[in-house]
Amino acid sequence: MYGDKSTKELLEILEQYHMLTFESQLSLNAELESRDLLMDKSELELAIEVRMSQINKLEYLKELGFKAVMDNGMITVTRTDNAVFADVVAVIFGVLVFGLGVYGAGSLVSMFVNGEDINVFSLAVNLAMSGLVLLGFKFFSGIQRLVDFSGFQLSNQAGDITLKKRFDLRLEEIKERASELFLEDNEEELVLKLGEHTVFNSNADNLIQRLTIEQLTNLLKRG
Repeated sequence: MYGDKSTKELLEILEQYHMLTFESQLSLNAELESRDLLMDKSELELAIEVRMSQINKLEYLKELGFKAVMDNGMITVTRTDNAVFADVVAVIFGVLVFGLGVYGAGSLVSMFVNGEDINVFSLAVNLAMSGLVLLGFKFFSGIQRLVDFSGFQLSNQAGDITLKKRFDLRLEEIKERASELFLEDNEEELVLKLGEHTVFNSNADNLIQRLTIEQLTNLLKRG
C-alpha cells in the first residue's frame, strides 16, 4: 500500500496515523519496519496494540449486533439490546415509508383512471411517493433479523458448541463438537458456520470484523 511512497511522504502520513483505517495503520507500520527507518512510531504502535486488544476481547462484536460474556474459557454470545432496538425501529420506519409509497401509487393510478386534470407537480409528487415502496421493502430486512435472532445464543462447554437460533421460525438447539465450527468465505461475506448451519455473517472486506470473528472462533474452539 505504501511501497511507492518516499520517506518524506511516509513521515507525513505517520503524523496523521489517527486518521487512517486500522488496515492502513498496519500497512504503514509494516512499511516503516521494512525500511528500518530511525523514527518515533511509538504512538502508531500503541494505537495498533490498543485496537488488537479490543479485537481479542471481542469488543467489536457489537458492530455485528452481538455481545460476548467470557467466564473461565466459557463464552456465551447473544444479541445486543441496541441491535434489537435498531431492527424494531427499521421495521416501523419501513412500514411507514411503505405505506406512503402505496398511497402515492394509488394516487398516481387514480389520476389516470378517473381522468383527473394532471399537473406536473402532482405527478412528480406521486411518482416520488410511489418510489418509496421499494425503499420500504429494504427496511423490512429488520423483520428477518428479528425473527432469525430471537432467542439467539452461541456458547461452548467441554469441547461442544451449542447454537440456539430460529430456522424457519422455529427455535432450534444445535449441539456439535468444536471441530464443526468454522469460517467460510462466501463472495463478500465471511460466514461463521456450525456444521451445515449458518450462525451469522460479517463483511469479509472489513479487517476488524474478520479478525474479531476469527478470534471468536478460536476462543470457542479452545474452551
